[in-house]
Amino acid sequence: MDSPKALYLGDFTKGSAVSAELINQVQRDLGFNLPDDYISILKEFNGSEGEVGDNSWLRLFPLEELQEINESYILLMEQIPDYFLFGMDAADTGYAFHKVKMTFHSFGLISNFKTDYIDFCGNSFSEFLENLYYSRSR
Repeated sequence: MDSPKALYLGDFTKGSAVSAELINQVQRDLGFNLPDDYISILKEFNGSEGEVGDNSWLRLFPLEELQEINESYILLMEQIPDYFLFGMDAADTGYAFHKVKMTFHSFGLISNFKTDYIDFCGNSFSEFLENLYYSRSR
């Protein structure tokens, strides 16, 4: 893991190992590819959670549960079909990536997207982590 990710995920618990076979199977089942830098983190932190900076919390959903979790939020996710949940904070903020642009975003898990908005958090998973690390400590 490179030093910025070590900084951002230094307080994370290590997750279960993820094989390339499982990654490929999940991507086939989903019908789209997951972002490459997100996959590289999952190899070490699958299903992990912890602090990111002094004031942010991140729970990464286990790879093998991603489809089921997204289906459990179907009323929310059908409003924004180009987004895919991969994690959440300790309260009610969901973290998702855009399936086409591969950008990272946050939004309330009880949102109505006719009136609520989706926050941009980065063009890569590293930028997303940096955003979490610094955004609430300013």
